[in-house]
Amino acid sequence: MTSIVDALQARVSSPKLCEPGPARHHVETLLRCAVRAPDHGRLKPWRFVVVEGEGRNALGELFERALLAKDADASEQKREKTKLMPLRAPLVVVAIANVTTSHKVPVMEQVIATGVAVQNMQLAAIELGYGAIWRTGDMASSSVVRKYFELEPEDQVVGFLYVGTPVGEARSPVAQDLESCVEYWGKG
Repeated sequence: MTSIVDALQARVSSPKLCEPGPARHHVETLLRCAVRAPDHGRLKPWRFVVVEGEGRNALGELFERALLAKDADASEQKREKTKLMPLRAPLVVVAIANVTTSHKVPVMEQVIATGVAVQNMQLAAIELGYGAIWRTGDMASSSVVRKYFELEPEDQVVGFLYVGTPVGEARSPVAQDLESCVEYWGKG
């Protein structure tokens, strides 16, 4: 088993995924890892919609309706591409931040907690031998998608986590220049 530090430093997205997807017990492991995200106030601001099998076709049809609501003249090619998006992996987890506005914990913190839950799932998927990629795009903010998932105005689709077996060799992580994003205050 890899250490958490090694796993974090080696994390890469797998943009090309195929069957097999996670077995049911692995999906449940991913979800158990998700709900261990820090959750100030114990609000459990997350909601996960697990989409697999034929459900991916239904999600694709929802995405196509969302595209047409935004661009009624979308080309047949664009419509088909959009409809096939959920078929890029055997499993898609729609991660939704269902926030509580009347609580002292800021909405932003609740959305971040949901994002951390997605990161937990992605790392767990990799540890279990799968690949994963976290996507957002137009569908995350689409009014059609928001309405379908019955989101309140403050709620957010944080992303779509695609999980499956990686196709090809894993990419190597690109080294990050810490000097470009880190400042030290105080002791040197």
